[in-house]
Amino acid sequence: MRPAILNSMAFFKPTYLVDGDLTDLSLQQLRKDGIKGIIFDLDSTLIAPRTARLSVEVATWLSLAREEFKLAVVSNNKNDVYMQQVQSVLNMPVLGRAAKPATKVFLQVLADFELPPQEVVVVGDRPLTDIWGGQRAGMKTALVMPLKTQIESKLVIIARKLERCFIRS
Repeated sequence: MRPAILNSMAFFKPTYLVDGDLTDLSLQQLRKDGIKGIIFDLDSTLIAPRTARLSVEVATWLSLAREEFKLAVVSNNKNDVYMQQVQSVLNMPVLGRAAKPATKVFLQVLADFELPPQEVVVVGDRPLTDIWGGQRAGMKTALVMPLKTQIESKLVIIARKLERCFIRS
């Protein structure tokens, strides 16, 4: 029998565990699974932190996603000027100050989408904020690696590997 702490790790297990960044998430699979809306984390998931710039690969993926899914961003970022800048770049609703894993902003987006939680997936790079928050709101979740174009410190890379070890156990 596993200790209770390991059993509680199920809260951090995503519906979809992607061994790559956002662009490796299959839109076809999401469609097949009945997904109609996608809520993204911002930094490291859609754009490199503090850049407000999309890579060509992510822009292409988003263009395809926009054709058949409702899209929005939920971020813990508190810089309102930056959030407005990002919203104009992404051309979709961008909500900051979310305090993930809190569910308030996720539920607000669900209401805006006019979709039930089981038809929406939260896509992010962090189990403790994005995945747990999406699951607490009743949505499906997809854990992606940070963008391929992003350079991270060795400490952050080690922390991400440890998070994934717990998720796979």
